[in-house]
Amino acid sequence: MTSGPELAPDEAAPGPPDVTGPPKRLRMRRVVTLVLCAIVVYVVLLQVLRHNANPVPVLERANAVWLVPAVGAAAFGSIGAMFALVGFVPERVSLRRALLAQLSGFFVNLATPGGLGSAAVNTRFLARSGIAQTQALASVALGQIVGFVLHVLLLVLFGTWIGANYGASLPTGATLLIVVGSLAACIGVCVGVPRLRRWLAARLREAGPRFRELLRQPGKLTVGFVGQLSVTLMAVVSLYCCSRAFGQSASFPEIAFAQLVGSAVGSAIPMPGGIGSSDAALAYSLQVTTGVAVATWVPVVLVYRLCTFWLPLIPGWISFLYLQRREAL
Repeated sequence: MTSGPELAPDEAAPGPPDVTGPPKRLRMRRVVTLVLCAIVVYVVLLQVLRHNANPVPVLERANAVWLVPAVGAAAFGSIGAMFALVGFVPERVSLRRALLAQLSGFFVNLATPGGLGSAAVNTRFLARSGIAQTQALASVALGQIVGFVLHVLLLVLFGTWIGANYGASLPTGATLLIVVGSLAACIGVCVGVPRLRRWLAARLREAGPRFRELLRQPGKLTVGFVGQLSVTLMAVVSLYCCSRAFGQSASFPEIAFAQLVGSAVGSAIPMPGGIGSSDAALAYSLQVTTGVAVATWVPVVLVYRLCTFWLPLIPGWISFLYLQRREAL
């Protein structure tokens, strides 16, 4: 009795169709998106329900003429962030998608402390753009280091400027105390926390070779520096416009110094999106710098945060979903 011909391995009968669903990576991406959306909705509702922290009611008391440039400055800050990213990447990167990545960072930042969400989004975006993971990390780290240095330099510059406005050729004792105290606090935290110290040391090691590579492209390096500088200055301009919207007469250097100190302190506190910590730090910084009571600055800070943090959430969410759908994140 003879049996039928045996099937070759590549001619084996097909098995049942795969019904396991989408790939594991796609399922994980959906889970991450749903979790982020849930956190964002929860935090937004919490902010709205807290009557003393809801920025919408105070808009009735604001001068709309000043709110337009406040929102515009916040928007230009996003463009500056785009150039701050691509300027520290020697490779060619899509400007349009880089801008969408910065908007996506606003959305992710609401669920992460200290702007870590933006750094993670930028690193992922560069990696998905074909740049090696270590080089993507190095470029993002280099941008953060440059941003930190510029932040400190502007802090000293505006602190000195405030001293000159008080009629002295050098900064006043109070200004010097604030500047030195702020720098000492930043250095003390960086050196005194072992985990942060190791993280900074690793970022410096990664950023060194990347910086030497960028030295051969001075045009790109200039774009990165200007982009980082514009991110900080546009935030200051937005806060200044918000202060004028509520009739405050504080000078631009005073507002700038307060914003630089407040944002640094608020970022150092590990709260998702800096909610509560950034608001309080900025209001108290404005009080110390200008001598005006905190209660006067609360509506200014709330509207400033509305312009620079809450309003970008919707375009950030749309950008995040778009880049994920295009597998750019």
